[in-house]
Amino acid sequence: MSTPFDIGKGISENISFMTRVGAECDHLTRLIREELSRLLLDPELVARYRAAGGWEDADDYDNHDWVCTDRAYSLPMTIRPKRQASRYLAFQLSLTGIGVEAKDNVEPLLHIAWWSTPIDLGDTKMGFPLEPGGYDLTLEAERLFRWSHPQGDTEWCYSVRLTDINSPLDVQTSIVNPVKALLLNDQAQALVGTASVRYVAVEGEPGQFQALPR
Repeated sequence: MSTPFDIGKGISENISFMTRVGAECDHLTRLIREELSRLLLDPELVARYRAAGGWEDADDYDNHDWVCTDRAYSLPMTIRPKRQASRYLAFQLSLTGIGVEAKDNVEPLLHIAWWSTPIDLGDTKMGFPLEPGGYDLTLEAERLFRWSHPQGDTEWCYSVRLTDINSPLDVQTSIVNPVKALLLNDQAQALVGTASVRYVAVEGEPGQFQALPR
């Protein structure tokens, strides 16, 4: 049986652990923003895209407003020769909640997206089950979610498990390099060989997907 001392000690230790997790998440999201911003200086990408502003951020909390469950960042992008932003290069870090509720997933996820609106963690967020939102939703190569519009516009998103991103090299391998390849060639093959999560559709549950083991 746990004593009041054991319970109190456990509470303090768990809160201390959460603050350490939060600090690590802050460091990681800062690194991702810096590396993606640096990526956009690549001549191949400069010829096609231009950042149309700074990074926009959003947070979401649990029902009691005690714990931050999600954090997202979105960068407005102009597709040349247009002059106004029409896409957002975005990523969403989800520790719990619908952002991680793919079937059989029990881990925090990092979603990397190319969407027409910023992730505000209100009306716009990555979560399960997925909603087509007026687009045709497909899963390519088990890794890349794609929303296609009849007019030819497409949006995409893929996921990595937070615990698979442990170093600057991991950021390059599973985030920066695939994003560059997707922006240039728009092929799901860019995710093969990365730590991106593999999914399969769940039969009988529209919009729901199962996360496959590593």
